[in-house]
Amino acid sequence: MLEAGASFTGNFLLPNKSGSEWIVIRTSTPDNTLPPEGTRINPSFSGLMPKIVSPNTSPAIRADQAAHHYRFIGVEITTTHASTGSTLYNVVLLGDGNETSISQLPSDIIFDRSYIHGTPTGNVRRGIALNGVRIAVIDSYLSDFHEVGQDSQAVMAWNGPGPFKIVNNYLEGAGENVLFGGTDPRIADLVPSDIEVTGNHFFKPLKWRVGDPSYAGIHWSVKNILELKNARRVLIDGNIFEQNWADAQNGFSILFTVRNQNGGAPWSVVEDVTFTNNVLRHATAGINILGRDDISGSSQQTKRILIKDNLFDDIGGGKWGYGRLFQLGNGAADVTVDHNTALHTEDVIFAYAASTTGF
Repeated sequence: MLEAGASFTGNFLLPNKSGSEWIVIRTSTPDNTLPPEGTRINPSFSGLMPKIVSPNTSPAIRADQAAHHYRFIGVEITTTHASTGSTLYNVVLLGDGNETSISQLPSDIIFDRSYIHGTPTGNVRRGIALNGVRIAVIDSYLSDFHEVGQDSQAVMAWNGPGPFKIVNNYLEGAGENVLFGGTDPRIADLVPSDIEVTGNHFFKPLKWRVGDPSYAGIHWSVKNILELKNARRVLIDGNIFEQNWADAQNGFSILFTVRNQNGGAPWSVVEDVTFTNNVLRHATAGINILGRDDISGSSQQTKRILIKDNLFDDIGGGKWGYGRLFQLGNGAADVTVDHNTALHTEDVIFAYAASTTGF
C-alpha cells in the first residue's frame, strides 16, 4: 500500500518470484473513495493516488523476465521527461521484445483504475508495452503519448501471445492509440491472440492537429486510432473512436493491415476479427483492410473479418477531408460488412489489387 499523494521517483522492477500469489500495489485511499470496479478512473482522482515517476528516459516500471501476478490499483505512473530532443520509449515495459520463448515473458499483470501518462511536451512514445501472457488494462486513463517523427501508442503488443484484455479505458496516442504487431516478434510463429478491446474511449486531441485553433505548436506524428498488423481472435466491441485526421498517414482510422514488419515474420496474420457496436466519429476515413503485406511481399492472408452494427459519423467533409468509408486491397478474404450506419462523403467501398474473396 502506497500513500496517496506521495511520489516515488525512480525506475522500478517487478521481479520474478516463487508461487502464484498476487502482489497488489495500490493506493492507501479506501475502496469506498475510489471509483468502484467497472468504473473508469480519470485525472481528477490524481490526488487520491500515489505517483510513480521516472526521472529519465527509462521506464517507470519494468517487469523482469517471467515476472508474474502483479496488480496495480489506483496508481499514477508517469515521467518527468518533457523534451523532444530525446525519447522515453515506454512508461511501463512488460517484456522488452527480445524474449525468444514464452516462458521468459511476464504474465498475469493487471493495471486497474490507474492513471498512466506522459507529458504535454515530451517525446514519450508508449504507455504500456504489453509483451506478455494474460495481461489486462482496465478502467484506466492513458494519455499524452506522442513523438515527433515516429509512431507512438497508448498500448502496443508485438512479442506476447496474450490473452489481452483492454476494457473501459481512455486511450490517447498520436501514432496508433492501440497497436498489435508493428515489430517482428522474436518468438517464432508468435501471433498476439485472444484480444478483448471493449468499452474504451479512443481519442486524439485537436491540440495535436496542425492548423487547428487549439494547436499547441508541436507537430507530433499522427497516423490512426487502432491498427492490427499481427493479431488473431480479436473482439473490438462497444468502443468510441474519436478524432483522426491525415498527417503522417492518409487518415484511415481503423486498420486491419497485415505486416511482416521487418521481413522476418512471414507467419504474420490478421484473422478472426469481430468489429461490432462501435462508434467512429470526426475522422478523415473509416476502415482499411489489407489482404497480404504489400511491402515485404511475405505474410499470411487477412481473413474472416466481421464489421457489424457500427455507427460512422462525420467521416470526411469540409473539416476532415476525404471521407472514404471502407477500403479493401490485396486479396482480403471472407469480409462481412453488415447493418452499419454511416454519414460520410466519399466511396462506401473501394477495392483494389488482387481480388477479395468471400465478400
